[in-house]
Amino acid sequence: MPLIQFMEALGNNFVIIDAVTQDFNFDKKLIKKLVNNDEYPVFDQILIIEPPKSESADFSIRIYNIDGSEAENCVNGVRCVAKYLCDQKISVNNKIKLLVKNNLLSVEKINDEFIVENPFSFVPDNIGLKNESHIFSLNKDDQKVECFGVAVGNPHAVIFNDELKLDVELFGNFLQESNIFKNGVNVGFVEVINPNEINLRVYERGVGETQACGSGACAAAVACALSKEMKSEIKINFHQGQVLTRVDVENSKVFLIGKANYRKENVILEN
Repeated sequence: MPLIQFMEALGNNFVIIDAVTQDFNFDKKLIKKLVNNDEYPVFDQILIIEPPKSESADFSIRIYNIDGSEAENCVNGVRCVAKYLCDQKISVNNKIKLLVKNNLLSVEKINDEFIVENPFSFVPDNIGLKNESHIFSLNKDDQKVECFGVAVGNPHAVIFNDELKLDVELFGNFLQESNIFKNGVNVGFVEVINPNEINLRVYERGVGETQACGSGACAAAVACALSKEMKSEIKINFHQGQVLTRVDVENSKVFLIGKANYRKENVILEN
C-alpha cells in the first residue's frame, strides 16, 4: 500500500502522493475518504507526483481541491513537492522543473528554503476572462470595485481592499458566481503596509479562504509592482507567516521564496 505525506507551507495544508516510486492510481473517491477520516490532518489540496509528461519537465504534478476540481497551479504545494523529492533523493538536482497541467515551474532548493519561478500573463484567455480586459471594474453594494486580473498558471483577481473593506468570503463567492470568469477565479485581498510590504488574504476557488496561497502571493506581487508602482521585491504577510516575492517585469516572471514542512510522514494509505 502506498505511503502519503501530510505537509504544509505557510499554514496551507497538503496531501503529497508519490506516484513515481510507488504504484498508485488516483480515484476522486479518495478525496472524500481522506476528508472524512478523523485520523488524518485537515488539508486543502492533494498533489500527485507523476513521471514527466514532457521532455522539458523532471516531473508532472496533478492538483485536486477538496471539492474534486483540478487546479492548474499551487505554489505553496509545489514547494512541499520539491522538499519531498529532495529529501527522498528522487530528484538528483536541487533545481527541479515541474509541469502542472500546461504550466512549467522551476523550483530551486537553497539551504532550507525553496524558490519558485513562475511565469505570469495578462492575456484575458489565459486568465479565463470572458469579455473583460485584465483590469476591470464592477459594482457591489454601491461600491465600485477595481479588479486586477493576472494568470500565474491559474487565474487570479487582485483587489486593493484598504478602503473597500470587502468581506473575503462574501465577495470571493460573489466573483465566482459573477460569470465574468469562464471557470471561476482565485481572489486576493491586499492591504498595503508600505512600498515593500502587504497583508494578503486569498479566497481560493473550490476551497474558500485559506491560511495562505502561494500563487495568490505571486499574483498580488505582480499587481502591486505594475498597478501601484510598488517595489519589485515585496514581503507578503499571511495569517501564519510571510513569504518574499520578486517580480521580473521584463521577462514576465515572479519568484516566491519560502519554506515547506512535514506534518505527518509516511502514512499508509489503506484501501
